[in-house]
Amino acid sequence: MKIFVTFIALWIGLILQSTVFQIPPYNAIQPDFVLVGLVLVALMRGTKPALFLGLLLGLIQDVVFGSFIGLNAFALAVIAYFAAAAFAQFMHKNITITFLVTLCCSFIDVWLTFGFTRMFGVTAYSWIAVVYQSLEQMLINGILVLLLYPLAIKFLAISADNHYGKVPDGE
Repeated sequence: MKIFVTFIALWIGLILQSTVFQIPPYNAIQPDFVLVGLVLVALMRGTKPALFLGLLLGLIQDVVFGSFIGLNAFALAVIAYFAAAAFAQFMHKNITITFLVTLCCSFIDVWLTFGFTRMFGVTAYSWIAVVYQSLEQMLINGILVLLLYPLAIKFLAISADNHYGKVPDGE
């Protein structure tokens, strides 16, 4: 049930970043709610839910807002898997590690998207513009993950009972 609610929250984040943050004066910053949400899901829930949500939300983003099908689905699935794999390497998962993984995932997302659009000849951006865009996106998403981290801990964390094989009611 929490994954469904998380999907709805990420979908609302996708709608916000694609509508509200495209209108002046809000277009000065463009947070990537979906990417930050996927990093937090990867931290709290692991590989499978993060990968599934990344693929599904990326496909929705491609169909509704994308220039071709598959780019965002692939990029968000790779980001979700990378984030979950990075978190699996750490015994203690705290806000510092989450912040650093979010910065890395933001960087990878911008460059992965640029690489594929460049390969297919869809973009006119130079690599210098992408460097500036990736640094800006890293800063914005880093601040966003710091703001959303306490909420994610409260909502997405797996209870201690679930670690011992007991599934709580409603899950």
